[in-house]
Amino acid sequence: MAKRTRTTARKGDNDRETVEKEIRWDSLFASLGRLEIVLLAGAVLLLMVLIYTIHAILSPFLVLGAILFLLFPMRRYMLARNIMWLAIILFGLWFVDALAPILAPFIISLVFAYMLDPVVDLFERWGIPRWVSALVLILLFLAGITLAIFFVLPVAVTQLEGVLDSLSRVTDDFRNFFWNSKLMKLLERYGLSADELRSTFASQLTPKLEDLLKGLVRATGSLMSGISSFITQIFYLILIPFLTFYFLTDFPTIGHRFLMLFPRRHRGRIEEYLAKADDLIGHYMRGALLVALLQGILVSIFFSIIGIRYALLLGLLAALLDLVPYFGLIVTMVFGAAMAAFSDPPILPKVAFAIGWIGFLHILEVVFLSPKIVGSKVGLHPLLIILSLLVFMYFLGFVGLLIAVPTTALIILFVRDWEHRRRGPHAADSSMLSL
Repeated sequence: MAKRTRTTARKGDNDRETVEKEIRWDSLFASLGRLEIVLLAGAVLLLMVLIYTIHAILSPFLVLGAILFLLFPMRRYMLARNIMWLAIILFGLWFVDALAPILAPFIISLVFAYMLDPVVDLFERWGIPRWVSALVLILLFLAGITLAIFFVLPVAVTQLEGVLDSLSRVTDDFRNFFWNSKLMKLLERYGLSADELRSTFASQLTPKLEDLLKGLVRATGSLMSGISSFITQIFYLILIPFLTFYFLTDFPTIGHRFLMLFPRRHRGRIEEYLAKADDLIGHYMRGALLVALLQGILVSIFFSIIGIRYALLLGLLAALLDLVPYFGLIVTMVFGAAMAAFSDPPILPKVAFAIGWIGFLHILEVVFLSPKIVGSKVGLHPLLIILSLLVFMYFLGFVGLLIAVPTTALIILFVRDWEHRRRGPHAADSSMLSL
């Protein structure tokens, strides 16, 4: 009873304090005389004139500082606090966007560290220091990159040049067939001369092709002129392994420090959200990358055995596109059939094998590999997956295709958690989002 009385009294004190604040806020303007109001209005106008005069040197730092300077004395009021937090959030978004080239290696290193952290944690449980296991993983990663640069990349570039040469030959054959076909004779019969068509194509297409080539030359020149940017990118590539090592070594400390940024009363819920997100995104990303690597290896090996040309290039393409649901399968089948058509005879059996093998690997992935390696934690409806792929591709391009599924799954996770908290722990979640 006494505890309830104290709680009621404390609530009454809080309500009384809120009323007093509102009274003081209203009396602030009531206490001003006419002269003070005129002076205040004049000061505001002169401030606007000053802002217009120095607008060339204005920056988000100055704007944010001005907002905090004006509203900090009124931070007790909710509206002032909301405006300050909104200004800080918008400034943070601008700051990250402005420093994106500098932050890129840090973000990439953080992603690598996040992917490798379970391995380091496993070795740490075995009594091996984190810095030792992190150093070994970084050295293995560098060794793999070196092998790929010296052995895989030259073969892939050679096969890509072969694909371009094959496409050029196909284009030449089609053009020769078109000009010497019965279609041209039929057009000549109806009064269309082949010479006129050639001159039309030459006058319309040749200048456009020349402009295209000139644009490519100019782009190459600008690329060569940006040697400082190229050196900067090389420096970033060298910096990434070192940053990844330090992130891996101090990853638990970084996570703890990040959690300490939030108020104490919200840390429990934030930690719960981070644990759920890690359980969902971590399993999906690591499992999806492993399955994609297996897909690429199997495609390269069996295409090489059958005699399909450009097997290594197709394996790399299959591994990359395997990260994109549905669309990646279709594109891989199309490219596999096209490359099989460029191979040595017999062509039809190789085309059938390419399509069938890619389809078999997809069935193997859906039935066996994904449930065992990736797990079923994502659980998105196919319609939702396709919609998310299209939306993310529209805004972010190919990178959007890679992050569409995990990002959508994370959003759905937070939406479902919000629904449970709003409706209660026993709320039914029988909606399309949970299918």
